[in-house]
Amino acid sequence: MSEIQIHRAGEARSPSAEFAAGFGHKALGGLRFISPILIVLALWEFSSRAGLVNAVLLPPPSAIFRNMGRLFQSDTGFWNSPLVGHIEVSLMRLLAGYGMAAVLCTALGLLMGINRRVYAFFDPIVTVIMPIPSLAWVPIVILWLGMSNATIIFVVFLTAMFPIIYNSAAGVRSISKKHLWAAELMGASRQKIFFKVLLPGAMPYVITGHILAVSLAWRALVGAEMLAGAGLGLGYMIFDARTFMDTETVYAGIMVIAVLGLLIEKGVFRPLQRFTIERWGTVRAG
Repeated sequence: MSEIQIHRAGEARSPSAEFAAGFGHKALGGLRFISPILIVLALWEFSSRAGLVNAVLLPPPSAIFRNMGRLFQSDTGFWNSPLVGHIEVSLMRLLAGYGMAAVLCTALGLLMGINRRVYAFFDPIVTVIMPIPSLAWVPIVILWLGMSNATIIFVVFLTAMFPIIYNSAAGVRSISKKHLWAAELMGASRQKIFFKVLLPGAMPYVITGHILAVSLAWRALVGAEMLAGAGLGLGYMIFDARTFMDTETVYAGIMVIAVLGLLIEKGVFRPLQRFTIERWGTVRAG
């Protein structure tokens, strides 16, 4: 065997070695992500225990986690615990409102990007209504729909629709005309141009719009539940705990909201990016 072959054989790595290297890389990335959070929690714990801050207004994380554990307990099982019930209701409301916005507003945004007349009609409407805070609609929507799930779902839909519409339209309009001309010269039909050129080219904008929509809708959901929660939802749980100065439950609810938001982004949209725009080469992989 020549020296070159020996050198190449030494460079080749077995599948187990590649798996170990990939796992180590992911573990290091996870450690880098969680380390600042752990440091903040440690400083928070010390400050509260040492009396540097009011332990009633800012209870130590250990007490918050113990209280969270109690909220996850129930005589009839984990899935019937109070906190799980609030989480299920909030996620159902988020899914319903965002789901409608994802379907209707993505289609409208793409259509606005394709058709100038549609864009000219809807762009002023979106521009005028978008700056209005979604919670400003809650009092009037309560008069329309009452203190019900429909009110909160409507607010979630209203919040999610604007980032989706705006980014979907901007994605289509950002595609260079040269790409469209090239596809036309090669004899591509309108359907193929849409699915092979317009949609892949606009996809980074579309996914970004959906990420922003879920993030904003999640915030609006919690706020709407505080005003019209009707006894259920994480927002209602936090607002109700505030009434009784139960700050441990308030912070427990806030932590659950943060973790769920992170899981939605990393567990849903990150794989979607990996299997679409990164796989197509539209954007550079992280």
